[in-house]
Amino acid sequence: MELPRQLKANRERLGMSQEDVAHAIFVSRQTMSSWENGKTYPAVQSLLLLSQLFGVSIDDLVKGDVVSMKQTISRDALTMERSSWGAACAVLAGVACMVGWCDIWPDPSFIPHMSCGALVGMGLFAVLFALALFLAFRIERIKKERDLVTYKEISAFMNGQEGVAEDGSSDRRRRWLGNMVKLVCGAGFGFVVGFVLTTIVSSLN
Repeated sequence: MELPRQLKANRERLGMSQEDVAHAIFVSRQTMSSWENGKTYPAVQSLLLLSQLFGVSIDDLVKGDVVSMKQTISRDALTMERSSWGAACAVLAGVACMVGWCDIWPDPSFIPHMSCGALVGMGLFAVLFALALFLAFRIERIKKERDLVTYKEISAFMNGQEGVAEDGSSDRRRRWLGNMVKLVCGAGFGFVVGFVLTTIVSSLN
């Protein structure tokens, strides 16, 4: 990435410390250090402030980075899409197991009104739900490690698109929370439906 080198070079050219730059653009020194080390990437608003402070264009700051960002977005978007479908399929397969095993193994279990197949099905649901959670966390880990939210902002901004978010980190946290709530609620609903169907099938057997 070009930006870390540009940040350090321009800061030193002006004789400023990381703390000075951070104070001037309203971020913490740790944030500035993270940018210079290439661990995270500044959002569009921060880039605008940096370009004004250093007296250079945003294009000069991120020269060569935008192409790399687009390649990262394209590659990781495919991985995240596959993981999303995998998580959804895992939950649906778990519900199917809860219902299907009732017919496969209808013998009564040690739990009243529950067949052995129902217990096996619920156990398989738990395993598949754990897989779905793993895939969901994998998606968020990719977004965090690659800083995809900020990458999309920068890429859109450099292409002249408007309406990008100013705070990529907070946007990422909101998306992470929303995705987790959707996954847990969906899995919970599927578990309830599967449990009810399993109980009905068990009682009929």
